This record gives sequence, C-alpha cells and structure tokens, in this order.
Amino acid sequence: MARQGQNMIKYIIKRILLMVPILITVLIITFVLSKTMNVFPVISQMAAGEDLETIQRMIEEEERRMGYDKPLLIQLLIYLQNFFTGNWGNSYVIMRDIPVIEVIGTVFPKTIELMIFPIIIIPIIAVKLGVVSSTNKDKLKDTSIRFLAVLGAGFPIFFIGNLLQVFLGVILKEFTYGEISIQIMFSNTPGAQLSGEYFTGFRLIDAILNNDPVFFFDTIFHLFIPVICISFASLAGITRQTRSSMLDVMDQDYIRTARAKGLPEKKVINSHAIRNALIPSSNLIITTITGSLLGSIFLEATFNYLGFGYYFVRSVFVGDYLLINGFLVCSCLIIITGTLITDVLYVVIDPRITFK
Repeated sequence: MARQGQNMIKYIIKRILLMVPILITVLIITFVLSKTMNVFPVISQMAAGEDLETIQRMIEEEERRMGYDKPLLIQLLIYLQNFFTGNWGNSYVIMRDIPVIEVIGTVFPKTIELMIFPIIIIPIIAVKLGVVSSTNKDKLKDTSIRFLAVLGAGFPIFFIGNLLQVFLGVILKEFTYGEISIQIMFSNTPGAQLSGEYFTGFRLIDAILNNDPVFFFDTIFHLFIPVICISFASLAGITRQTRSSMLDVMDQDYIRTARAKGLPEKKVINSHAIRNALIPSSNLIITTITGSLLGSIFLEATFNYLGFGYYFVRSVFVGDYLLINGFLVCSCLIIITGTLITDVLYVVIDPRITFK
C-alpha cells in the first residue's frame, strides 16, 4: 500500500511536469491566433471624431508599449515570460484597465457556484439511472430512461435552456433566471441585493457570511433553471455508458458465482457489479464534469449569467484578445487537470491498475 502511494505521488509529479510543455504549446497557439485577429482594442478607447493621424499615432504607441514593434520571436518570448510571471496584461474593453487575472478571479467563482450542484448530482443520478436501466432491461423503466437519455444527448444545451425559460419563466411565471429576474429587468426595479460586502465572490457563501437569507434564497431561486438545464444535458452520456457497462458486468462469471452462493441480488449489484461497471464510466464522468464547466460558455450566454462563459463570449465579440488568451489558458488547465484526476480515479476504483 505504501509503495502504491509513493508510485502515485511520483506519477502525479510526472503528469504535472508534462503539463508544462502542453501549456506552452497552448500559449503559442493563442499567441498566433491573437496575431491573426488584427484587432486594435485601443481604438475602442478613443473619442468619436478622432482624425486618422491621431488614431495611427495611438496605435503605434500601444504597439511599442506592448512590445509589438519587436520581432515575432522576441514578442513570443516576452509573452511567455509575462504569463509565467503572472503578468497577463489588462482587459481593454470588458473591464477596462483591470488585470486579466483579476477579471478571471472575479467571474470564475460565479461559474463554480453555478456548476457545483451539477458536478455533485450528475454522477450520482446518472449512475443510479444507468443501474436501474440495466437491471430492468427492455422494461418500461429501461425504455423511459433511455428515451430521456436520447433527448438529453440530442438537443444542444442552449435549446434546452430556451425551452425551460419559455415554459417555467414565461408560461408558468414561477421561475426566473440569470442573476436578476425578467420582471426586474423590464421594470427597472431593484432585485435582491447583498446587505453586506462580497468577501469570496460566491453569492451563496457571501450571503451566509453576511447573514442575509433573502439574498441566499434569491440566488438559489435564480440558479434553479440553469442547474436543471446543465444537469439534464450532462446526464445522457454517463447514464448510457453506465447501462452498457452494467450489462457487460452482469454477464461475467464472478457475478454468476455470487448469485450461486445465494447472495441477495441487491448485494450482488451494489457490492460487485457497480464498482466494476464504474471503471469505464469514470473517464466519462470526469470528462462530463470538465465539459460542463466549459459548456458554461453556452449556458451562461443563454441565461444571461455573468460568469466565466458569459465574459468569454463577450471578449470574443469585442476583440479583447488578452482576456481571450486568459480564458483559453484557463480552459486548457481545466481539461488537463480533469485528465489527471481521471487517471488517479482509475486506480482508486480498480486496485489492479498500478502507477508506473
């Protein structure tokens, strides 16, 4: 056991070291893409009616300030140096003159807050549905679960989001979405505001720290529809994979042996079948979780939720390329970290796998 733990630590260190060249490759790609955008955000800061000479002069001054008048190789080295020293530049448009790291640090907690509930409930519900579907093969429960899984896999998240908005927010008028309600948006009346200060950037945590139950429950109320949407869209793949894995496992000899020994069917499933069925499903679970975080790009744009994905989309439209680079690098780190967690979980679920 101690040896396995040491091997795991060595493996994790190796994987973290391998993340460095991957990250550098991503940085080079983002650098090249930023050069092909041909966008001059400094123009957006000018007053209307500026003459061409003034515009050209300001662009040249900005290029010198950013080091864009130097050879491309020197620019790339400066870009890499700035990244690894924490100097990611400032946002030009979205949050003018605010450091990119600070912008991401401000908006990312909102996305985590939105995704934390799906991250917790998706694997639990999806695995349970997959088990129920496999143990009731070709019965009504199996057919119903597979039908829901097909719906979740067949429709894009923004389509599901719009349907939920129309049905729950417009027809029933019971739920709202985003950070403020539709009624508040059109009536220009103030919504629930935090009575104290923001300490963490997480609305729910800050509501608790400020002892503000109104703000706490208002936040939950507005998170309800987006959480349902991302959960439904993410359940499909894990449910189908778990069902398929369970059907394969249930035909194995050790399952027949357990039944022949007289073990109750419930114990056979819970103690022997599920754990082995989770081995192929674990990769998909982590992939779905990381995909859900990145899928917030569409979810937040659909629900007007001011988080990581919302500002990512906005930065692309307005050409705030330093902010775009920051968002892309963060997305890469999420994917790499998710892959590392998946590899570690393989050993936790299946002790036969060893680290080398």
